Amino acid sequence: MRLLFILAERDGMGEFNLEDFVSFSENNAVLTDLCDSEKVRVNLLCMEEGQTALEDTNDQKVVVIVNTGSGSVVTGEVEQEVEEGTLIMFESGETRSLKAKTKLTALVTTILKG
Repeated sequence: MRLLFILAERDGMGEFNLEDFVSFSENNAVLTDLCDSEKVRVNLLCMEEGQTALEDTNDQKVVVIVNTGSGSVVTGEVEQEVEEGTLIMFESGETRSLKAKTKLTALVTTILKG
């Protein structure tokens, strides 16, 4: 998958292939920084089957787009299946987690407070 990245404030325009950043670990989910600014952070999340992530982002608004694989999202007492192409939006203050049912990659955008 190719991603066109525009950072007009600082870096102009750049283009890169997400596949170059894919990295998995048997021990835990891998989160790779793609963009980190004062207001927004964009990461590529790579998870092996059975791994969970995003539990520590409860105080921030987070948008996730599942690129490959499948899993489930848990918010409070509700669990929802997700798959490639699913867009997920977590509100600030919402208890959440993402669990991989298969090998999974996703773009994670965190909207920072302040």
